[in-house]
This record gives sequence, C-alpha cells and structure tokens, in this order.
Amino acid sequence: MMNLDQMKEKKDLLRNALAEAIRTGDEKQIGTAMDNWMQFVTDTVMAEANGMIEATDRNVLAARGVRQLTAEETKFYESFIKDARQDAQTVINNITSALPQTVIDSVMEDIKGAYPLLDMIDFTNTGAAIKWVLNAQGAQAAVWGDLNEAITKDLAGAIQVVDLTQCKLSAYMYATQDMLALGPQWVDRYVRALLADALAAGIETAIVDGSGLKQPIGMTRNFTGNFNQSTGYARKSATAVTTLDPATYGGLLATLATDGLTGKPRPISRVVLIVNPADYFTKIMPATTVLTPMGTYVSNVLPFPTDVIQSVGVPSGKAVLGIAKKYFMGIGTGTGGKLEYSDDFKFLDDLRTYKIKFYGMGRPYDINAFAYLDISNLVPINPTFNANVSGEIENTPKTS
Repeated sequence: MMNLDQMKEKKDLLRNALAEAIRTGDEKQIGTAMDNWMQFVTDTVMAEANGMIEATDRNVLAARGVRQLTAEETKFYESFIKDARQDAQTVINNITSALPQTVIDSVMEDIKGAYPLLDMIDFTNTGAAIKWVLNAQGAQAAVWGDLNEAITKDLAGAIQVVDLTQCKLSAYMYATQDMLALGPQWVDRYVRALLADALAAGIETAIVDGSGLKQPIGMTRNFTGNFNQSTGYARKSATAVTTLDPATYGGLLATLATDGLTGKPRPISRVVLIVNPADYFTKIMPATTVLTPMGTYVSNVLPFPTDVIQSVGVPSGKAVLGIAKKYFMGIGTGTGGKLEYSDDFKFLDDLRTYKIKFYGMGRPYDINAFAYLDISNLVPINPTFNANVSGEIENTPKTS
C-alpha cells in the first residue's frame, strides 16, 4: 500500500526538479527529470489500478482521478491502444481530430488545479486556432459625439493579435504494454497526469521569466525594449526592496495602477507576489509572518490583498509583483500537430515513446502590469507588543 504523504512529498520534489530543469534549459537535466517524473506517474497509476481494477463505481474512480470517458474519448483511446500494440510504424496525424478536445480541456483543468498561478492568469485553451485576438485595454468608455477617425484609431489600438505558432512546447511519454492493458480509462489517467505536469512546468517557467525567444514573454521581461535575436528580451531593471511596510508596498502598487498602454489610472483589488521557493522561506516568510499577542503566528501578512506564489521560474533573489489577470497565455494544438512515436528512443521491447506538441504564446497585456523586484536585502518587520496604562496592547512594527 502506498503512503500518501510520501507520495505527495515525492511528487512535489519531482515537479520542482522538472520545472527547475526547464528553467535552466539543460537538455540532459530535462531528460533526467522527465524520465523520473514518468516513472513516478507510471508506478502510481499502476498501483492505483492494481488495487481498484475491478471498481466500477463512478465516485470511487473519480476520487482516483479516473474520468468517465465520452464516446469520442473511448474511441480515441481504444484506437491508441490498438496502434500502440502493433509493430508497424504508426503516426496519428492531425492531433486536433485525433485527440479529443475534451481531453485537452481536462488537461488544462488539471494544470490549473495543481499550479495556482496558472489559475490566476488569463489562461485560455485556444484549440486549433493559430491566432488569438485580444482586447488589450479591457472595457472601453463610450464617448458621445460624431463618428470620426480618432475614435477608430483608439479602438484599433486596443486590439492585439497574438500569433500562437511562435512557440512550440513538446512533451513525450512512454507507453508500456502493462499500461496499455489497463484499458481506456486508466490510459487517459496516465496521459493526463503526464501531460499536465510536463506542460505546466514549461508554461509556468516561461510565464514568469520567458525571454520571448521561441517561448512566451515572461512577467520579468521588458518587451517594449529591443529584441535580441540570440537572447530575446532583456529583463526589466529590478527595483530594490528592503521592507514590505505599507508605504513601500503602496509605492510599488502605484506603478501597477497606471495602465501601460493608455497611461490612465486603473483600479486594483488584488495582486500576486511570485517568488523563488528558497527565497520565500528565507526572505518573504520572515518579512510577512507576524507573532500575535496570543502567541500564534500569522503568515503572508501584507498591507494589501496579495496571493503569494512560489515558483522556480523566478530567479534567485528576485520577485514579481503584479496583476495576475493582466497576463495572457493561449495554448492549443494547432492544425498541423502530430501524436507520433519512436521505438528508437528507448531500447526496451515493451516501451514505446510518444511525443505531443502544443502551440502557444503568452505575454503581459502591458508593461506596467508586473513589477520586477530585487529582494536580496529584504529584512523582516518584527512587531513588538507593549501594554499601555489602560491595559490595552499596542502593536509597534520594528524593522530588523
């Protein structure tokens, strides 16, 4: 019987290793991390199936991540299993018709559930679309008066067309004969688990710090500056932050409150603070954790509603502060994708490697939507509590 706590701990370690490998761009490290992740998923799904293979109750299966498949999905996986067992070289062309859209939708939902940042941004499954039209400025104020060219130009400036074919994200997976023997529902469970984390690791890393060179433009990048054909867009100049007191934090938020396209003020109700996991525990946690008079700690205490997210995509010593919904990420399969396999990649008779390609592009809506911070010298604010004459407790913030 598998220990669920140990499984979760191992799963988190493998996820972080995969994301870190993608961030560094080391192909050997990526391959090792992907191999380890696939072995973990294979072992997990096989163990689940062996303990429940006779279970037919929908609620029991759903609790294990096994979906009730549609007729189209069942047909696809049955065909997939049949082809995978054949010796002849088989290629499933035109993935948009081969892999049901509902499977892709499910993968996207799995990604959002496991990676909070992807659930916060404007994350869209574009299907087979290769271009996506954005309203970059959101709702526009109507103007009374005559129709004229100026209004037309203003509206035209609010529209952006994103070419999703600029970036390609590939993921691969192994299909063992034992896995294929489990049937369509468990193969679906395996496929979704592999694709979700492989894609999410690559997507999140690019969303945060992508250079724009054959990958999305990250929140850290100055995409209004010059584009280097070798290195992409340079990172923004990082604003040094030594404290997260209300005055400092308010000043940072004020930069976000000016629309980078129109120069006009915009309201903000909530922001996201993204930091490297190591920096969270050594920098952010000490600076945002308060000891109450009752002797208990309260974490992530900030002067404004903020979601604190850990991501290996953020460089060490840095952080990203911004409006999550002001980042667009569109991902789909395109119209020319293939789900294909190679028997040469792995030298085992019962192991076949499949590759799937997703096309997409991501970028901030405007340059002011995200601020790039240097938190290397961030110090905690340690509140001290003093009892006044009336017996009331006073909270006096004190910077270390």
